[in-house]
Amino acid sequence: MKKLFLFAAAIALQGMLFAALPGDKPGETRHKLSWIDCSPAPLGKIDAEKHKNIPACRAVVFMYTRAQDSNRTFVMLENLRRQYYKKLLVIAITPDQVSDAETFRKRHPDARVRMAVDQSRRLTPEFMKGTIMLFPMAFLMDADGMILWRGEAVDLPEIFERYQAGKLDLNTQKKCDPLVYKMQQAMRDGNMFKCRDAAAELLKVDPANPSALRMLVFAYETLGNPGAAWKAVQELTKKVPGLPRLYFTALDLIVRHSTLRAEWPGLIRNFGKQPFVPAVRCAFADALLSSFQFESAAVLGAKEILAATPMALSAQAEQMAHLLAVRARLNYALGNLDSAEADMAEAVQLFKSSADKNMLMRAQKQLQFFRAIIADKKESAR
Repeated sequence: MKKLFLFAAAIALQGMLFAALPGDKPGETRHKLSWIDCSPAPLGKIDAEKHKNIPACRAVVFMYTRAQDSNRTFVMLENLRRQYYKKLLVIAITPDQVSDAETFRKRHPDARVRMAVDQSRRLTPEFMKGTIMLFPMAFLMDADGMILWRGEAVDLPEIFERYQAGKLDLNTQKKCDPLVYKMQQAMRDGNMFKCRDAAAELLKVDPANPSALRMLVFAYETLGNPGAAWKAVQELTKKVPGLPRLYFTALDLIVRHSTLRAEWPGLIRNFGKQPFVPAVRCAFADALLSSFQFESAAVLGAKEILAATPMALSAQAEQMAHLLAVRARLNYALGNLDSAEADMAEAVQLFKSSADKNMLMRAQKQLQFFRAIIADKKESAR
């Protein structure tokens, strides 16, 4: 009986040692990891002597390299690493084969995200234990090896910004985690009513929770009530007005539901009142131009937003490129083709030093388009 008790205690302790919930410390892995073209990174407590130059905060992301969105995820992680390389160490771990990871890594020769293969395929389920979340999944970890947050990798940049601003509360995350599981389980069961209620419950605990917002909007739309989704987003905007994601969600609702079309001028006004950073303002102006092509109110709204978007002289090349690319699309909508061509040509040159090759390709194609139109006009005038 005593042996049985000790065995059970050992199993329980093992689970505790390798739990990966907010507030837990998984510790160093005893499983074999193969690091792909990079130095090994610590997954436990950081030793000041042993782990010199390792940032205090780490993001550990479990992902499949063969997944459809793997390239986009990795580019996002690399952009995050570049932005916060002195403050955040980004680690990608995959349960794929080493050969798959090596092939994947070759597709991203300029990336410096550390990458490892979970060869035994035991570390991945230990971290993912207690969740039905799909890959890729991210964990934010402090210098002591404590899990501060876990969630969908797409939310990592926003979550780290909250952490930097001192707005990521561990006690709140502990309360959120079981509610996230409840919401996901309802989604897995196909019960949209329970999913909606669980998402709403989660947003009461954490109004800025990104996965809860996505799930709430999805549930309302599935139930055929986009108006309720709009109302829920507007209520959240009052609680957390400085959260850019809410304005983009509202715009996306308007784009997909014509019944909400009358709401978007007000949305533009409310967005313009917020002191968002240039990157956010550029993205919103770009979304307006893409969603409502050549509609006067949208074009004028984008013009007003960009006019109030100063770019610091110390801005990175990629930031300047984004601003120029959006300004080029605005000039095109206004009929200023020469200005559009000049802005996009400059954006292309700046994007060449960026890690985001997709943006470079998009800018190059648009530049070709502008030049083709200009050439055609000149030919017609002869």
